Amino acid sequence: MTAQPAPPPPDPPLRLLADRMALWGVGELSSEDLVDAAVAALLAGLDAPALRELAGVARREAPYEVPLLIPEVATQLGLDRPEPGPATEAAALAALAAMTVRGELAPAAFVFRAVDLAARDSALDRRLVHLAADYGYAEDFDVPVDALDAAALAEARRLAAAPPPDPVSRPAPPL
Repeated sequence: MTAQPAPPPPDPPLRLLADRMALWGVGELSSEDLVDAAVAALLAGLDAPALRELAGVARREAPYEVPLLIPEVATQLGLDRPEPGPATEAAALAALAAMTVRGELAPAAFVFRAVDLAARDSALDRRLVHLAADYGYAEDFDVPVDALDAAALAEARRLAAAPPPDPVSRPAPPL
């Protein structure tokens, strides 16, 4: 039996959509924001019937329609569904780290949002909890946070550099 070659990494639009789906799956992204992510994915060149349907959901209907459409979007694009559990939490943590490295999320916001997601990894949890406590101290006593931001950004870079959970679990079926 020969070893199978590793699949190529997903292209950026698919990675970004998978990240947004993971964040939605842990409650870090609203259904309305996931609709916006679907629009961005279409504009970036991804296409699938369910993705088009998701992109067309009205904002007022998003909280009801998005959960119904996500399983089909995931299936059509070959992604894992964002189900509650450690895999989705790890994917969401990686997404937050990548957003921080890209400058889309402030280092302090990364720390406070990531603390809950890192609870299953005691070493990581300890680093993030200490950073969160230090940010709290800095805010209470009006201490500059430049060093804390640098430490939080270093943690985000470390997490973003780790191989992300592969969002592609199986080949997408032909459309």
